[in-house]
Amino acid sequence: MSGWEFGIGTAREGKDEGPDAAVAANPYTESLNARLAETLSALESVTSDMARAKAELSEATHVARSPDRSVEATVGPQGQLVDLRFLDNKYRTMSSTELASSVLEAVSQARDAMSRQVMETMAPFTQPLPGMADMGGMDIDWADLFGTGVSDEQETGARKGDARLRDEIDEDGEG
Repeated sequence: MSGWEFGIGTAREGKDEGPDAAVAANPYTESLNARLAETLSALESVTSDMARAKAELSEATHVARSPDRSVEATVGPQGQLVDLRFLDNKYRTMSSTELASSVLEAVSQARDAMSRQVMETMAPFTQPLPGMADMGGMDIDWADLFGTGVSDEQETGARKGDARLRDEIDEDGEG
C-alpha cells in the first residue's frame, strides 16, 4: 500500500475515499492532533492540580488571637468557626462588649487569613495555561466571594472595619 497514514483516516495517492481521506490528506491535521493532545494533557494536569488543591483546602484551618490575647478562634476552610477558646481567664475581668469585640476580632482575623490562603492556593488556576495565552484563566471576584475586608487587608495591611466597630462599642456606654 503506497500512501500516507494519519491518526484520523487514510489517504492514498490520487484516490479519495470519503471525508476522512480529505481530512487525513490535510498537512495541518498532524499539527492539530499534536495541539489537541497537548491541550488535553494540560487539562488533565490542571484537573489533577485542582483536585489536590481542593483536598489540601478541605483539611485547612487557621487560628487567630484577638489583639488583647484574650480569645483564640479557629476557622475551617469555608470560614466556619470550629473552635473558640478564652485564654488565661481574661474574660472574667472583661465587660460583655469587650469580650464580644475580642471574639469578633479573633474570628474575623482567622476568616480573613483563611480567605487569603484559599486565594493563594487557587491563584495558579486564575492564570492562562502555559503555551496557551489565547485561553485566559478564570476571572474570580475575590471581594465578592470573601468580602472587601480581604482585599483591603492585602493592600493596606489593616482591616478598615475594626476601628469603626471599636468606636461603636465604646459609644455603647458599656466599654
